[in-house]
Amino acid sequence: MELLELENLTLKRAPLRRFRSHAEGEALVDDLSLMLPSGASIGIVGEDRGGLLALTFAILKLGRVAAGRIVFGGIDLTSLSERRFRPVRRRLQAVFPDHFGQLTPNLTIDATFREVLAVWHGRESRSQWRLRIEDVMIACGLPEAVRHLYPFELDLVERQQVVLARVLLTGPELLICHGVTEGLDAVQQGELLNLVKRLRGEFGFALAVMTDDLAVACHLGDDIAVIHRGQLVESGTAEALVHRPQHDFTRRLVKCTA
Repeated sequence: MELLELENLTLKRAPLRRFRSHAEGEALVDDLSLMLPSGASIGIVGEDRGGLLALTFAILKLGRVAAGRIVFGGIDLTSLSERRFRPVRRRLQAVFPDHFGQLTPNLTIDATFREVLAVWHGRESRSQWRLRIEDVMIACGLPEAVRHLYPFELDLVERQQVVLARVLLTGPELLICHGVTEGLDAVQQGELLNLVKRLRGEFGFALAVMTDDLAVACHLGDDIAVIHRGQLVESGTAEALVHRPQHDFTRRLVKCTA
């Protein structure tokens, strides 16, 4: 069963305000169609970070769709009101680069977790909350002592581990990893990518990886979709794409990872 379907999706950059009445924004994503089955993973690779970010925001219903549809779990998100989308939001989560400031600086990690639980598990007891927090911390390799720290007291990888643990508290069916390795060295990247891969196997969520790094996409994605100048130019299994690239842009990406 398809969990996520992008149907002829077009996303446009907002024009400058003073030219709004004269020119339409350029297409960041143009007539894109993709499908992601439940529990599967896909790496979406493109050189335009703005286009990938627009795509991530559109799937999360945080950005405007110029044309086409985004269907999640059989629900057309593009025509859904914010009120009706709210119950869907917990099923659809994302992790961004650390520099996006995903964690509230003046909250301890424990308070950050409890803030999420208050929204999605408000009827449960505090002992149930404690068990949920312990489970996701163990899954993400976080020691108990981290709960009492603030984000600035953690290193880059630890902060991303916390963000992943927070995401898991909602029980997502789809996790979008957008540029999660930005700012990390090779060792840190390996740690984080292996963690995401393990969590996917353990929790069974589908995974969409938005990146400009083909190696990252191949590490986490069963399938790869390559976007160049806003258009899908090639897609297939990660193995086929790396060993038998068909498009010139894909060949350049493969060469850069060699």
